[in-house]
Amino acid sequence: MYRAIVLILLIIFQPLGIFTQDPATEIVPESKRVKIIKEGEKYLGFPYRSKHDNTIFDCSGYVRYLMSLVNKKVTRSSVTQIHDGKRIKDIKEAKPGDILVFKGRNAHNNRPGHVGLVHHWSNDTLYFIHSSTSKGIRIDHLYQPYYAKRFLQVRDVIGDE
Repeated sequence: MYRAIVLILLIIFQPLGIFTQDPATEIVPESKRVKIIKEGEKYLGFPYRSKHDNTIFDCSGYVRYLMSLVNKKVTRSSVTQIHDGKRIKDIKEAKPGDILVFKGRNAHNNRPGHVGLVHHWSNDTLYFIHSSTSKGIRIDHLYQPYYAKRFLQVRDVIGDE
């Protein structure tokens, strides 16, 4: 008799959601931005121009590879990646996964020569992950003098999710 009552109660209250999982604990699909950053971190320490599958991890190849993981297409060169996606005019609006475009080694020439991806913000400082010619894949921040004087713009290829 007790089992029958419990079974009837389960049948009655199940549709009301009393026995379902709390929405706050449901598994949420990983955002494209998070996926790019997590995957990018797997290659920290890899040397510049290292090869992964059919991709060479120079700066633009690394960015292109990570974008391809979330089905976003970008051009192959840092010179052309300055035209990919949409320009973010206010640096404070940059989000993880956005492309940062820098001048090349000559800070007086405004031609793009290096790219990286926004990694995170901390204490009003923007950190980015990139493939450095001298130190390989690493995380640096935008306000280091070398990068600060070479920064050109931010590009959003991912958009809103």
